[in-house]
Amino acid sequence: MLLNLLYLAIFCTASSSSLSTRNVPVTIDTNKVINIVDNRFLSYTIDTSTYKWKNFIDFSSPRLRTLMSQLSPAVLRVGGTSADGLIYNETTRLRKGIFTWDNITALIKVTKSTNARLIFDLNQQLRNGTEWDSTNAEKLIKFCSEMDYCNSMDWELGNEPESYRKNNRQVLTAQQIGDGYVKLNSLLRSDHNCQNSFIVGPALGRFIKPKLQKLFSSFVDITGSFLKAATIHHYYFPGPSATKETYMNASYFADLPNLIGKALSLIKASKYPGVPLWFSETSTGYGSGTARVSDRFVSGFLWLEKLGISAARGAKVVCRQILYRGNYALIDGKLNPNPDYWFSWIHKMLVGQKVFAVNLTGLPTPPTTRVYAHCANTARSSYGPGAVTVFALNVDTTTTSVLTFSGPFANQSYDSYLLEPGDPGDVLSKSVKLNGRTLTMLSDVKMPKIVPIGRKAGSTFALPPATMAFLVFPDAKIPLCH
Repeated sequence: MLLNLLYLAIFCTASSSSLSTRNVPVTIDTNKVINIVDNRFLSYTIDTSTYKWKNFIDFSSPRLRTLMSQLSPAVLRVGGTSADGLIYNETTRLRKGIFTWDNITALIKVTKSTNARLIFDLNQQLRNGTEWDSTNAEKLIKFCSEMDYCNSMDWELGNEPESYRKNNRQVLTAQQIGDGYVKLNSLLRSDHNCQNSFIVGPALGRFIKPKLQKLFSSFVDITGSFLKAATIHHYYFPGPSATKETYMNASYFADLPNLIGKALSLIKASKYPGVPLWFSETSTGYGSGTARVSDRFVSGFLWLEKLGISAARGAKVVCRQILYRGNYALIDGKLNPNPDYWFSWIHKMLVGQKVFAVNLTGLPTPPTTRVYAHCANTARSSYGPGAVTVFALNVDTTTTSVLTFSGPFANQSYDSYLLEPGDPGDVLSKSVKLNGRTLTMLSDVKMPKIVPIGRKAGSTFALPPATMAFLVFPDAKIPLCH
């Protein structure tokens, strides 16, 4: 409480003429679980385009492996635009457009050692007329089978087929895409060592267009009998033209719920209504994000919002673009965590798989405060069964949101984890403070301890302007969280 009050005092001194407060009653319905996400819900990607850089990443690095392990369990999806034309070759000499056996071996080793599972995006644009030419992919699958890698990896075919025309590639129909997946499934099922690998797809972007929704529906009808998950991509805006104000524009909060709802309704209306929905690639701004913005504190608002709304609306896995390289990377070029890594890390530790509905009142339109609730993660944290984790964000730059809890939380004590810019008041800070302490790795193999501030039973929580917080109710004793 002292640190929170101190923050408010400093903020009031700097801008006393404009600071205000808003009471935000929070109602959490713990009588019904609205979604159960995959235990690898928060996952991440590597773009195949990065393989054009010689020695672009050292997968044997203890520091990298520590950072990846701390986000486990997870999916590592290796794909992207360049995946569609990538050639697989046993040669050890890496050239542009060539992916070698050494490359796949390095990916298998690092994912196995960090409790991640590889999803590899195959070259759909290698065509034999209207059909996928699987000859080259068969070489890779055969190698993975011989090395017993298939038990540790899964597959996708192609990336954002709606962009093929723009990228001067062969435009494919839903039937042609689906036929490629049917062929891939046949190849895997006929190989004893790979028959248990699963397949996801179609990695569709720009989903809001009706033509693409029809393609998505047809694809699920064709492949749903063997499809592990239907995958789509999502970005809020073009990254290169965005500003810090773009990242704090609350109107973007309305974008994702409609998209998820439409995708799930199409799956439900298909021949295979039980197919899960995944985001196999997603971030804030497309085009590698926004320089000196996507790797700053401000990026976390839309990222935490995406995690919250995706879980609340029914998605099962969210793969963050990208782990390394690019403005929106979780880890910078020197293997230091960017702010979004820290937000992801704390989410992994505190947030569990079962999701509850949350209702807020007293907010403007569009709402500048967002709140989400899950059962606590008892596997990664010290919290026991029955505990509930709430996370909240406030993009209002002048108004503190005072969260007031009702129902079973009205008279509960709780632990708070307030996240604010490392440079006070500067959302473009590259560092993050947790309850007043800057988060930083203690060594290549050691992460910092996160120490909560205990709050008295029945107390409100003041969420300052342009901050985020995780709140854990350890003694909530919610039956559905046992």
